Amino acid sequence: MPVSGPILVFLANGTQGSAVARVARERGHLARGLIRKRSSDSAGHAVIGDLDDPVSLAAAAEGCAHAVLQVPTGEQPTMIRQVGNALDALRHARVRSIVLKLASASRPAPCNEPSFVANAAIEALVRSAGIPVAIVRPTMYLDNLLKPSARADIAERGVFSPPIASEQRIAWTSADDCALAAIVLLEQDRFGGDHLVSGPESVTGDELESRLSAALGKPISYHAEPLDVFERDVDVAMGLGMGRRIASKFRYFREHPDEADQILATVQDPKGLPGFTPTSIKAWARQRRQLFQ
Repeated sequence: MPVSGPILVFLANGTQGSAVARVARERGHLARGLIRKRSSDSAGHAVIGDLDDPVSLAAAAEGCAHAVLQVPTGEQPTMIRQVGNALDALRHARVRSIVLKLASASRPAPCNEPSFVANAAIEALVRSAGIPVAIVRPTMYLDNLLKPSARADIAERGVFSPPIASEQRIAWTSADDCALAAIVLLEQDRFGGDHLVSGPESVTGDELESRLSAALGKPISYHAEPLDVFERDVDVAMGLGMGRRIASKFRYFREHPDEADQILATVQDPKGLPGFTPTSIKAWARQRRQLFQ
């Protein structure tokens, strides 16, 4: 059943935001995607706005009833400023509810890892905004397999090389599943909660190999990439400094295996979000089999 009023979807030109906008429309909702630059496939469904431009955000939010909020990974002061700008626009537009999509699952206690510190600060800021909010956190995205370098390695060499040990269990989820969870929360007016989104099973690297191999119809090997190599690759792809920032979380997982299990390996309670059924690894890969040929 459509929610009452348009949904403003932040970062709608990225993998996560575009999935939210698509799922919302497929379920009969009016979704307004916030993008920085219009493209041929966004016409009619998008508004131009910049998280560092409060005027553009106010115009984008005008008339919206709900929002699915996320911000790009970056330095904490930048992320806090951007969330503050977004919240100012949403309050001015009298938005009735927010789903906050964070970049990772929660931790049991504070720490010094930058991405977890930034998540905690953003969460506190949004919870204090005076608007009903629900929080969605993924375990780890299968969509990492679709990044150009990863997809090429799988297609050409049959190798997937994430920066995490094969022994580490992960309840892999997907951008589409996290998008669906966000929209189901809006549909059900389920606010005030913190929702882990995971796949239906927690697997090692060897077990992921077997599921991907069966789904793609060819042998796939899991080779953990050394973190120093991963950091250099990210710097080349995303700019100097981004590798250190993103690799920091994986170093934390390596140094704190018990917490890594809590964050990555936990399978969500099926009763926690009625109406939401997670996608299995095999089903996800089969749906995208052509992309890995």
